[in-house]
Amino acid sequence: MTGYIQLELGGKKRGLKFGNYALMEYSKLNGTGVVEFNETNPIKLCADLVYCGLKNNCFIKKQVEDFTYEDVIGWVDGMPITQITEVTQAFEESVKASQGVLEVQEAMVSNSKKSDKESKK
Repeated sequence: MTGYIQLELGGKKRGLKFGNYALMEYSKLNGTGVVEFNETNPIKLCADLVYCGLKNNCFIKKQVEDFTYEDVIGWVDGMPITQITEVTQAFEESVKASQGVLEVQEAMVSNSKKSDKESKK
């Protein structure tokens, strides 16, 4: 479970990495919460996911982005269903992992608050 895939896009092999940064980019792009997906158009959703995965991969590897959102839309138009499935599966892996991390963080905060209350008694 890595949330990472490589696809042939724009004439070269490109990495898509899904993680918290990609989720934040998706949120900014669509004006939603970090794990809210209100998009009903599957083509736009796929383009958004590919774009955010590409941006995250460039961020992690400290690479200059050599694509635009418009480029990604064109690339997604030509993607076979097998690649679209790869994108969504990698993204789902990442979301599940992120949700697990959030649950652990919430539990830690909750336990910390309980300890604080008990120590004040």
